[in-house]
Formats: sequence, C-alpha cells, structure tokens
Amino acid sequence: MRRREFLRRAAAAVVLPSFVPGAVLGRGGATPPSDQISLAAIGLGFAWEVGAHNPHARMLAVCDVQRWRREGAKQYVDRLRGNADCRAYVDFRDVLARDDVDAVYIATPDHWHALVAVAAARAGKDIYCQKPLSHTVAEGRAIVEAVRRHGVVFQHGTQQRSEWAFDAARRLVRGGYLGKLHTIRLSMASGRACPPQPVQPVPDGFDYDRWLGPAPWAPYTTNRCLGPHAWYFVSDYCAGYFSAWGVHHFDSAQHGRGDAEVDSIRVRSKSIFPTDGLYDTALHFRVDYELADGATIIATDDIASGWSNRTGIPESRVREIQGDAFGRTPFGVAFEGTEGSAFAWRGGVLRTTPARLRRIVEHDEPRVALENVTADHFQNWIDCIRSRGETRAPVEVAHRSTTLANIGVISMALGRPVDWNPRTERFVGDDEANRMLSSPMRAPWTL
Repeated sequence: MRRREFLRRAAAAVVLPSFVPGAVLGRGGATPPSDQISLAAIGLGFAWEVGAHNPHARMLAVCDVQRWRREGAKQYVDRLRGNADCRAYVDFRDVLARDDVDAVYIATPDHWHALVAVAAARAGKDIYCQKPLSHTVAEGRAIVEAVRRHGVVFQHGTQQRSEWAFDAARRLVRGGYLGKLHTIRLSMASGRACPPQPVQPVPDGFDYDRWLGPAPWAPYTTNRCLGPHAWYFVSDYCAGYFSAWGVHHFDSAQHGRGDAEVDSIRVRSKSIFPTDGLYDTALHFRVDYELADGATIIATDDIASGWSNRTGIPESRVREIQGDAFGRTPFGVAFEGTEGSAFAWRGGVLRTTPARLRRIVEHDEPRVALENVTADHFQNWIDCIRSRGETRAPVEVAHRSTTLANIGVISMALGRPVDWNPRTERFVGDDEANRMLSSPMRAPWTL
C-alpha cells in the first residue's frame, strides 16, 4: 500500500488496535512509518545513502548494475534500520513498478539520468536527481516535460543553493549592493587524461551491457567506468568536470541573477583536449557567456586548486587560453558589479569588496529576503513532497543550469563561438551545432 493511500484509509478508520508501539505513534521524536516517505535509490552513486539516514523517510529499495554495490547497500540500510525491509534490484524498472515506493533518488551516470527520470515521472514517483540534470539539452527538455505532465516533485542535486554563503551573495546581487552586475566568474576543476587502456574481462557480478545502456557499445576496461570518477571523462557518458562538477557553479550563477531567463547568449570558448587515450573531455578551458542583459559569465578551470587534476599541460599553455582570467578567481563563484563584488564558496566562505557588505547580510538587511537555508537540500525535497510545493532547485531551473554547461561543451567541441536562443533552445543559424543538442540512443533504449 502506498503511503498516501495508507493515510487516506487511516483517516477513515474508526477502530484502533488495543496496543500500538511508541515508534509507530511517533513518540520519542520518531516519525511514525505511516508518515514516512518511502524511498528507492536508483544508481548508488554520490550520497545515495542520505535517504537511509533521514528520519522522515524509509529506504525500501536500492538498485545498481554492480552486484557488490547493491548487496552492500542493502546490508547497510538493513543494519541502519534494524530490519530486512530493503530489497536490491538490478533493473530500475522493477523498482518503479512498486506501488509502495513514493520517491526515487537518482545517482546513475549522467547518460542514464533522462531515461530513469522520465520513467520515474511517468510512474508518479517524486524525484531527486543528482547533477547534472542531463547529458544533452534534448534530454533535459524531456525531463522537464515529464515532470510537469505528471505533477511530481523534483529536486536537482545542486545543493549550493542551500548554503548560506551562496544565498548571501544572491542577496547582495539582487539587492543592488554590488551596483550593476557585469561579470560572474566560475572557477572549477581541470579535466583528466588517461593513456590507451587494455581490453579487460568484465568483472563477475557487473552487468556491463546494462551499465552502457543507451551509450554506444565499447570494450570493457576498468578506467572506463569503475575507477574513481572514471566515466566523467568519457564523452559518451558525461561532459567532464565542466558539466558534472561545473553545473554547481552554473546553478549558483543563475541563482545569483535571480534565475531570470535572457533573450540570447553568445558563447565563446578556448580549450585543450587530450590528443589520445581513453578520456576525451576538455582538460583546460575558458568559456565566456555573453548574456543579452549585458552581463558575462566566465568559466575557467583552476589549476592551482586541490580539486584539479595534473594534466601535464604546461602552465604557459593554460595561461594562453585563459588570458586575463587565469588565476583570477579561486575555486568558487565571484559576482562583480560596478560598486562591489562578492565571492562565495562552501562552508560559509564569503568575501566581499567592500568588506562592509558581508556585515549587511550577516545582520539580515531586509532589502532582499533570506531564503530558508536552515534545512539541508535533501530535507527541502522531503518537505516539498509533503507540501507538494516547489523545491529549491526545481526542474526548469535545473535544466537552464545544465544547459549552460551543455552549450559550453558544444562550443568547445566545435572550437568556435555559437549563438544560443534560450527561448527556442536552438542555436541561431547553426545546423552543425543544433545536431549536437541530442545524441542517438543504443537500442532498445529510447525516450
């Protein structure tokens, strides 16, 4: 019985059992099972276990194509909850067929996001989807339409929206304290290179063909899919750190601007790609987004950051492509206006020029309201499932932020500027670029 059906029937009941355990009634601070959200984790990637720890939710299912991961996850949840209620699956469609699952947490590789999210929406499941939303612009739009059509609650895993420093920067921008905003600088991790790899046997218990799914068939090698972040750097599955990690910063840029849509975006890029080997996404880059409202977003990788990889490319070559943006912004997001600037990073890092601007947001200056950042990003999703309200990172916002990354990747791949129309979601007069807005899916997978 689904949770909502349980609540409907319970409300109509007139007879109560003579004894009800205290945990069922919510005594001692416990949330009664009838009021918990029933969850499933599909793809046991980043932070899948957050739902297992949430007191307002119960994890009923875990799903992954790697046997050791799904069996280990089931054991983890069972130990945490003190029962054996969690079931392990290899096929996400079996999870979505369960009537007692209310919501799903999607942490698959990027090339699977659209297939799982669209199917989940059609099944009426509320969705938390890890970033980036999609692997292509067309897939992102398909997710938006499915979420809207089926009325499910959606949260994107861009949790910087739920951190004080980034929201404080938004307040300074939207309150006009920085003057007219002219530049947003995003600094993120460099790419990764990998030499040619030998073909290896598929490990026992790994459904490799299902892992590839809609992506083109390729021979198995560990560094393709099972090494730490390995698949991030193969363009069939991900667009590199520029998208897989950078979308956090693109989303913070959108949030700072107030999530306003613009009429046009001119994208200019310079980048360095691997010349051989397994990985084929950008190693170093500078991408400028010239917005119709006069502001420019500049995205670069920070080779000095501890988050970046050592690619072997000389610093002089990186300076050449990044120009005056090289080393200008440490890892994080900087908003620059005619009267001041604000730099935000995780853990409450906020640096402002002039310094007094920080005191304004610390003392709740009322010109722009503080968003509710007291609950974490995941809890915000749980709260919105209950209220049926809009989350902090709703699906259309997720699509816009991910689209910024995807059109930057297209400009880098083409090695030239492109002109983007956000309203039509097409490049202007550029058939070559428009063909890159989607990619074919390997049979039998299709949206």
